[in-house]
Amino acid sequence: MKKFLLLNTAREPAVIAIATARKVLAETQVAERHQLSERLLARIDELSESAAIPLAEMSALGIVSGPGPFTALRIGAAVTNALAYAHAKPIVAVTADEVPSTLAFAQLVAKRCETGQTVDAMLPDYGREPTITPPKPDAKSVKPSRGSRRR
Repeated sequence: MKKFLLLNTAREPAVIAIATARKVLAETQVAERHQLSERLLARIDELSESAAIPLAEMSALGIVSGPGPFTALRIGAAVTNALAYAHAKPIVAVTADEVPSTLAFAQLVAKRCETGQTVDAMLPDYGREPTITPPKPDAKSVKPSRGSRRR
C-alpha cells in the first residue's frame, strides 16, 4: 500500500502526517509558527521514527501550496523540494481549499499520483503578490540631501 508524507504549513498549527489513501498512520503538529524553520525537519524525523516508516518508503510527498502565510509556505516548499530531491520522490501540490482534513489530503494525493499529476519541484502560491518590503524608490528620482554625503 502506498504511503505519503503530507505537509500543510498553510495553516496554524502546521500539520505533518504519514498516511495511505485510507488511513492516517501518524500525525503531528508544529504549533509555534515562529519556530517552524527550526522544528519542521525534526518533527518529520520524529514522526517517521515513531511510525517506523522511513522516508525512503514514501511513494510521494504531498504539500499544501497555499494560500497562506508567506514565510510558512516558503519553509514548507523548501523542505518538500529538498526531501523530494534527496529521496527521488514525486510531489503533489494541492491548495488549502482542496483539503478539509488530513485524510482528504491523503486521498487527493493518492488520486493525483495514480493519474500522474505530480511534479519534481513546487512553488508556493501565496494567493496574492507577496508584500515583504516596501518598494524602493527609483534611484534616478531620489536626490541626496546635503547631510547625507560621506566625508
